[in-house]
Amino acid sequence: MRYQPAHAAKSGSVPFMLRGPKSVRTTLTAAVAGIVGLVPTVLVSSPAYAAAEDGVYSIADTEVTEGGLMTFTITRTKPANGNTIPQETVRFTTSNGVATAPGDYTAVTPNETTGVGTVVFPATSNTASNMTRTVTVQTTQDQDDEADDEDFTVTLTASTASPNITFGTAAAVGTIRDDDNPTFTLSSNPTTVSEGLANADRHATVTATLSKDSPFDVTIPIATEDGTAKAPQDYDAVDDAIVIPAGDPSGFIEVEVKNDTIDEPQVQSFTVKTATGLNVTGTQSVTVNIEDNDAAPTVDLDPATAVSEGGTLTFNATLSGQSENTVTAKWATADGAAGTQVAGHGNAKAGDDYEAATGTLTFDPLSQTPKVPITVKTKLDSIDEAIEDLQVKITEPTNASVSNPSAQTGSINDSGTTPGPQVTLTPVEVTEGGPTISRARTFKVTLSKASGRQQKVQYIVGAGSADAGAGIGVPTNGVDFTAVSATTLTFEPGETEKSFTVDVMGDNVDEGNGENMVITLSDASSSPGLAAGLNLTANQVLIKDDDDKPVLSLVKSDFTENETNGPVAVLYQLKLSNPSAEDVDWVAAASSPAGTATNNVDYEVVTPLTGTIQAGQTSGYMLVVINGDEVFEPDETVRYTITRDSDDDATGGPLNTSLTITNDDMAPSLEVLSIDAAEGETPVLRGVVTGSSSTQTVLNISLTGKAMGGKAAASGTDFSPAAFPVTISANTPSGSTVNIGTLTIADDTTPEPAETILVSGTGFAGTGKVVDGVVTIPANDGEAPSEPDAELTLMSSAAFRLGVGSLKLSGKATAGASVTLWGKPIGAAESADWQNLGNTTASSAGTYDFFPKFTTTGWWFRTNDGTNQSNAVKVNLKQDPDFFARSSARGQAVLSVFGDPRVAGLSVRILRANSNGTWSTVGQGTLDANGKFVRTLTGLRSGASYLYKATVYGDGDVGMLTNTSKSIRLSIR
Repeated sequence: MRYQPAHAAKSGSVPFMLRGPKSVRTTLTAAVAGIVGLVPTVLVSSPAYAAAEDGVYSIADTEVTEGGLMTFTITRTKPANGNTIPQETVRFTTSNGVATAPGDYTAVTPNETTGVGTVVFPATSNTASNMTRTVTVQTTQDQDDEADDEDFTVTLTASTASPNITFGTAAAVGTIRDDDNPTFTLSSNPTTVSEGLANADRHATVTATLSKDSPFDVTIPIATEDGTAKAPQDYDAVDDAIVIPAGDPSGFIEVEVKNDTIDEPQVQSFTVKTATGLNVTGTQSVTVNIEDNDAAPTVDLDPATAVSEGGTLTFNATLSGQSENTVTAKWATADGAAGTQVAGHGNAKAGDDYEAATGTLTFDPLSQTPKVPITVKTKLDSIDEAIEDLQVKITEPTNASVSNPSAQTGSINDSGTTPGPQVTLTPVEVTEGGPTISRARTFKVTLSKASGRQQKVQYIVGAGSADAGAGIGVPTNGVDFTAVSATTLTFEPGETEKSFTVDVMGDNVDEGNGENMVITLSDASSSPGLAAGLNLTANQVLIKDDDDKPVLSLVKSDFTENETNGPVAVLYQLKLSNPSAEDVDWVAAASSPAGTATNNVDYEVVTPLTGTIQAGQTSGYMLVVINGDEVFEPDETVRYTITRDSDDDATGGPLNTSLTITNDDMAPSLEVLSIDAAEGETPVLRGVVTGSSSTQTVLNISLTGKAMGGKAAASGTDFSPAAFPVTISANTPSGSTVNIGTLTIADDTTPEPAETILVSGTGFAGTGKVVDGVVTIPANDGEAPSEPDAELTLMSSAAFRLGVGSLKLSGKATAGASVTLWGKPIGAAESADWQNLGNTTASSAGTYDFFPKFTTTGWWFRTNDGTNQSNAVKVNLKQDPDFFARSSARGQAVLSVFGDPRVAGLSVRILRANSNGTWSTVGQGTLDANGKFVRTLTGLRSGASYLYKATVYGDGDVGMLTNTSKSIRLSIR
């Protein structure tokens, strides 16, 4: 070992392990103190002198750990010869040695006045024993690493009060033990070293770190010790020391790791320890790991050299590298080649061609063993066969891997030859196998005898020819069977039969005498191959048909359909009980009588009246479209008879059809328009028609005085006549206005309140409907509004206002007169007040105009000039709907209707023009809160053009009239 020389600091120091025991330190300190004059000269009396003296004072050495209170004992001997010792005072003084005040202790300087540094011994007689007293000195606790033992001196001297006292040992040494030696921690960086590192990095740095700095050099001896890692194979052994210079926190030493090529355990380790007996504390050892970077060796196997039957095949196994572990692997023989089979070679069979064997390969640790042979004994036979292969395979390695390939091949050569066998194919006829079933039909290829060599037969499956025989057809690949391209059957030595399948599709198609399929066989063997003849040719195979002739029928022959608002599709489906290999033709003709419905008006036959059910299919169709309308009419019928072409390969027919078109439209109704009629007037009663009929509709209209709306009932003398017969002509359009008749209001001079007449009615024979109306006769008893005066007149520029907006009212008055316009919404209560709608001044010609605005109802109007009151004028508000149409998606139309005025809840109907001039409803509903209605039509024919219009129905109770928009023609995307 190497040690640094002792480092002098303060009184000097030595390395940790060289700091000596206390007894040596004490002797050394005392000797030094005497030499340097730190204490008075000490006279050691002889025994005779000591016995003769009374009260001799001595002080003893002591020690304490730094920071402690150091106690010195002073002894006075007992008196002799019966003497008495008086009370005496002794002084004591401290002086520096290695320890210095005040850093290491608190100095004491005697002061007899204060008693500091003095000790008093009381008087004593000769009967007493030795007397002791103690004095103390406080040591200083610090954190500095110092010499292990530091000392100072306490000296006794006589006081002025006792100048003649005698001292035996007048000086004592106080030793302060240091408690601040640093500890150390031993560590390694890294803790695991990889063999694969570069040379400059392949070591572990072992560091000793002090808990704190030391003013002295610290030397820590260390040595390495083997674990699973061994020196010098795995690392360089170390027997040295780590030297930490004074003031440094740590020191280190490097242990070099070796990089070898031997497979070892993944992690090995060794230990770095400090030397035994070291007088320091800390971590005494650290473990260093070595990570192996060498792959496990592989067990390699060489192929064997080919031998003739009866010889021995030798496979040599080797190990790719060294390992510290025992390497083993199992081996076994197996039939056939390892990896890719060599063309023309067969597979040797254990027991017939060679003796099966197994075994275990073993390579000892660090083995340098050369190749280990594996031998396989082959057998001699008399069979003519091709070269046969067997293999030896390595498995289950321990502490190693197996090379790729893990198996090698050995070949056995044969010497004999024999003629090849002949080939036969069976069967040559199959049945297709029932409807909708695909069955794999099995065909066998048989060798006339076993061969010692591998034999190959190629087969191809395809359609036959059209001349195979009467009524025999040609099958369709993918429909009747699945063709097979050139495919090879391989007969291993000893095998005599192979099979393959052909998918034959079952169906329910009548195919006469069947269909012809061809299976062609050919020799695909290496020479020598198969014997020629027999079925090594194109073999005709018949697929027999098992289906009956189909029967023609209608899935449904009689239909009853509601006409709706059209169109409605009625699809007649012609069905064959099963498909035919031939086309089946049919023709439809109107029956006699054909029915009451009119072609191209009530219905249309969309498809041609002739058709064909294609070969292989089972369905044909005839499409009839019902043209729905809104016309009230009787139920109608359509009849056709469908016959089959007699030459077709099918049965069944003729087939009769019937279509009944039921009416779903209500008979027309007539809504009586309510009016006001003053006495003496002869108003014309009118009504609005809703709905249409193909025949005339006869209604009976009756007028009856009836109290309504708080008004009195008119009497029979107030009006005439009491009834009207009304006829709505056939095909009158819905929305038309019909005159009911002229009503005469009687003129009398009797003041009367407002009176009402109920106008109601019924349809003849229960057909048709009348919606009641009311005729109101205003009061004529002088109450406002009064009968019109000739001096003041009022008239409207039109009977109705079209949509929201203003309308001109004009009249005659006295020139320059101030005229006020009064109005009341139609439908307001009888008791409701007339509203002041504005004032104007008549011109010099006596004319005046007003332009009131209409929003949601019609109005009654009168004027007043302060003296006179005009006649009443009723002006209705008529809908002026806005209609928009667009086609933004294929087969779709979006139709939008906006009321004008936009009154929520009004009924809406959208109509489409038919080819015969009629209109069909395609959408109906009500205006929403925004006065809008939208209908989306789908399933329309792309590219077609349609004509649409929209009707918004008014509300007669508030004077709002029905109206229809302009028509829009829309092309469908």
